[in-house]
Amino acid sequence: MIQKIGIFFVFLCIASLSAQGKAVLTVAVASSLYPAMQQQATIFEKQHDVSIQLVSGSTGRLYNQIMQGAPFDVFIAADSVRPALLKKQGRVVEQVRFGHGYVGVLTREHLSVSPAQLAVPSIRHIAIANPDVAPFGKITKEVLKKEGLWQRLRHKFVYAQNAMQAKMMVMHGLVDAGFVPVSPDQKSIAVIQYQGVALSDKVIARQWLNSIAAPRNRQLALSRY
Repeated sequence: MIQKIGIFFVFLCIASLSAQGKAVLTVAVASSLYPAMQQQATIFEKQHDVSIQLVSGSTGRLYNQIMQGAPFDVFIAADSVRPALLKKQGRVVEQVRFGHGYVGVLTREHLSVSPAQLAVPSIRHIAIANPDVAPFGKITKEVLKKEGLWQRLRHKFVYAQNAMQAKMMVMHGLVDAGFVPVSPDQKSIAVIQYQGVALSDKVIARQWLNSIAAPRNRQLALSRY
C-alpha cells in the first residue's frame, strides 16, 4: 500500500510540472547515492531546460516500484542484478556502469572498525540495511557469513530500509554501530557495483545518465558520503 501511494505521488509531481510546460525527468536512485545525485541534479538543471525529480530508496524497493508501473526515466541501482532483470525484460534503453560503492563499519566513536569488534558486549544494537531489498545489506550478510560472524552478531541487528537509513541511525545515536556507505579512501569490508539504466527513450534521460557517468562527476559522487 505504501509503495502504491509513493508511486501515485510521483505521478502527481510529474503532472504538475508538465502542466507548467517544463520537461520532467524522474530518476530512481539508490539511497547511498542520493545526496550526491541532488548536487548533480542541480548542476544538470542549470545546463538544460529540465526539472529532475529524484526518488530515493533501496534498490530492491525501487525495482519493485518500476515493476508496478512507476514512471521512472532513469534507475541508478546499487547492484547489477536489477538492471540485468530489466534489460532481460526489454525495458532498458541504455545502460552504464557508474562506479563502485564501499561498505564500512561505523560506531558512535569510530569509523572503520573490523566486524569482529562488534561482538563486544558494549555493542548492543547494529544497524544493517535489509538484505532482502538493499544490496549494501546483502553483501554485508555475505561477508559476515564468510567470516563466521553472521550468527554471532545477528541478534544485535536492527534492520534499516536502506544503507543511508542505517548510517543515520548510527549518527543519531539510535544504535551503537552500523554497516554503512563509506568513501573510497576509508576502510571497507565490501564493494558493490553501481549501474545506471535509462528506462525511457527521452533524449534528456540518456543525457543525464551519461552526464553522471562522466569520470569527473562520477568521482565527485562516489566521494560524497
